[in-house]
Amino acid sequence: MSLQSFTRCIPESSVFHDIAFSSLESEPLRLGYEYWKSKCGGRRFPAREDIRPREIATLLRYVSLIKVDGDDFVYRIVGDTIVMSYGVPLQNRRLSDLVYDEPGFGAFVIPFLRQVADTGEPLARRGKVGRDVTRVNFTHCENLLLPLGADDATVDYVLTFSSYVSQPLG
Repeated sequence: MSLQSFTRCIPESSVFHDIAFSSLESEPLRLGYEYWKSKCGGRRFPAREDIRPREIATLLRYVSLIKVDGDDFVYRIVGDTIVMSYGVPLQNRRLSDLVYDEPGFGAFVIPFLRQVADTGEPLARRGKVGRDVTRVNFTHCENLLLPLGADDATVDYVLTFSSYVSQPLG
């Protein structure tokens, strides 16, 4: 396949759509969702303190813990799968700083995080990466974004579980 033919297979813009939690294909995401639900305990969402890394040790490579900091977000914990998929260090970095390295990254990450932080509702998405995001090592992804907060009104953190794959284009 020529480079020109290959490039035509990649969509111009990334495409993401919401999916039902029951439609999650990735086993780590399904397990992550069940864990999060078990920690809600009658609340809308659990607190950060309710999440214990030891309890999800086998899932940590798929996890990121993102602090809501006003209009911005700060990556606190970032699993190996996520680091390898993006090819840039994310831990302890502000999302507003990361968009300078990869503007497309902010275009599809910020709205998802903002939606969860503003609504307090969990979100599952599946997508295909386009030419608007250039520095990634995957073509398709599935993401689960889960609110965490000390009360049912304020989201302090977003716990994410993410799965990334490269599939043949065409």
